[in-house]
Amino acid sequence: MNKKVLLFAPQGFEDIELAAFTDILGWTRVLKEVKPVDLVITAFKKNICSKHNLTIKAHQLIKEINPLDYQALIIPGGFNDAGYVEVYNQKVLDLIKKIYENRGIIAAMCVGSLAVAGTGILKGKRATTYSASKRHDNLKILQDCGARPVKERIVVTGRIITNRGPDTAIEVAFKLLEMLNGKKDMKKIKKAMMFE
Repeated sequence: MNKKVLLFAPQGFEDIELAAFTDILGWTRVLKEVKPVDLVITAFKKNICSKHNLTIKAHQLIKEINPLDYQALIIPGGFNDAGYVEVYNQKVLDLIKKIYENRGIIAAMCVGSLAVAGTGILKGKRATTYSASKRHDNLKILQDCGARPVKERIVVTGRIITNRGPDTAIEVAFKLLEMLNGKKDMKKIKKAMMFE
């Protein structure tokens, strides 16, 4: 049975933080010698627009999702002025908690870690986020939610991955693949994509 990964796509998402996962996990369905991973994109509306005007379509609306069907959840970062605030909706927070409580992996990109921290699952755990904001002290927000903020590129704490921003999106996607399928499959995909 294929592993299933859910990606919540909020309005105003950061393009590369979504595309890195659709591409890298998509390669598992190209190479016959690796275990395929099915990626399902969910959102509140069928059409989702990124901060930089890329429009994508959700496979399923969030109200149709059963969190118990998924082994991982991806939350890309984004821009509040473009609609990203919907990542703090209670339905999204419930998805994060339920997938995590069901032994799933959470990959929170950039400011996506703030929503994850808001659920309480980062309490006492090391985490990072986008720290270059001129409007918000995102590391302080992590701390206020009980996390132990650190200024690092990528932080893996158990089954939770956090990162600092778009610059590490590809690395995080490969890390998620490694956590799902193992190092061998991850290396095969890296090689096929010319990263090695």
